[in-house]
Amino acid sequence: MATAPHVLRSLCAAGLRCLAANAEQYDRLIVRPNAFAAHFAVTVAMLAPTAALANPPAASAHEQLDDAAFMLVEDMAALFRERSLRAPEDAPHEPEQALLAHFERCGEWLPADGTTITDWYYVRLPALVLAQLLRRTEAATRASCLPDS
Repeated sequence: MATAPHVLRSLCAAGLRCLAANAEQYDRLIVRPNAFAAHFAVTVAMLAPTAALANPPAASAHEQLDDAAFMLVEDMAALFRERSLRAPEDAPHEPEQALLAHFERCGEWLPADGTTITDWYYVRLPALVLAQLLRRTEAATRASCLPDS
């Protein structure tokens, strides 16, 4: 089931504004290296000249923008998911909520569809964040149990 291009463009634009408005929080929470952050940066860099040429939109520029919006929505789904897993106490921003709800419910991305993005979204990111949390908790417990010198 393909999502309408205008829906993806709208989610993408709102997501980009959210990332820009909350850049410090994302920089603090998103662990590097991060393949989705790197792909996101490359896609944005590729998109800039295409967007400039798209006024008025040429057919090929329109298709490139639609492809870029799709890729950016996937990247932002991973970034928004990681932020929500690393800071569950922070309420999600409205654009994050909208993009993640779309990602999970539209039928384009299914939990066991074999794609890299769904594997990371549903399995790897939660496991990675949980493993890192457990390591930090164990390290803090060990440090608190050490006798004072």
